[in-house]
Amino acid sequence: MAIQIRTDQVQNNAITAGKIDLTGTFDFGSGTLQAGTPSNTTDVANKAYVDSQLPDAFSGGDGIAIATGSDPDVISVDLATDPGLQFSSNKLDLKLEANKGLIKGASGVSVKLKTETGGTISVDSGGLYIANSAIGNAKLANSTISGKALGANLDSLTDGNGIADFTFNGSGAASIAIDLDGATLAVGGSGIKIADNGVGSGQIAGAAVGFAAMAFKPKRETVTTNGSTTAFALLNRVADADWRKQIMVFRNGLLVEEVASGASGSDQYVVSDNGSATTITFGAAPATADNVRFMYVA
Repeated sequence: MAIQIRTDQVQNNAITAGKIDLTGTFDFGSGTLQAGTPSNTTDVANKAYVDSQLPDAFSGGDGIAIATGSDPDVISVDLATDPGLQFSSNKLDLKLEANKGLIKGASGVSVKLKTETGGTISVDSGGLYIANSAIGNAKLANSTISGKALGANLDSLTDGNGIADFTFNGSGAASIAIDLDGATLAVGGSGIKIADNGVGSGQIAGAAVGFAAMAFKPKRETVTTNGSTTAFALLNRVADADWRKQIMVFRNGLLVEEVASGASGSDQYVVSDNGSATTITFGAAPATADNVRFMYVA
């Protein structure tokens, strides 16, 4: 038979903490477990543990509002002023307003197109699109060119002096050509030019051409005679036959006579040209002491 120790046989404060098996389960029945009041000095560790088990306070992010003035706190969607969303039967829904272009049908949300002359925007199964020929000048920030509304013709452009007849107002192609008067000017591959052989005496003003513009100039030569040489080639060939007729020969200051052929003595000479040189040939060789000079243009 086991010996039993009843509660009234145990002295008060006789059982210490080390005598209690904390792994077991205590049944206090209808009794009350009373503990001392926690304090900052005696229960710091217990308080720290309990605090660590409590969840952190909530803070609202973008679009979330938290109302802490009620019990419990209320977390809700933070809607903007004049929002596009709304609550419908306590659920978040799309706010549809016909005057804002949105309508809702059985198949979902669609866009309401504003009735407007010209039907600028249209819709089909593929979505919204700009209708053909739908954008008018009134919809463009810059709707003119040279002061004319787009789609209108420009002011007519016509020819003046020196331009061949044409008219142009932007409605079609036009070509501009030079209207040449006479044969002096011509149109070449690179533009207007003086026509070949187009400048005559009538196009040159009097005294307008100086020596710098000439390919020929007056020449004067003095030759050395030796009493035996009769033919003297000019230093510059005179290619033009008319200019060869202007050659003058002086011997001892006197003009020598030119003959077409058969020169006689040293007082006559013949002018000849072989294609590479112009030659003065006397009928007889001038004397060694003679002063012979030629004057010509070449």
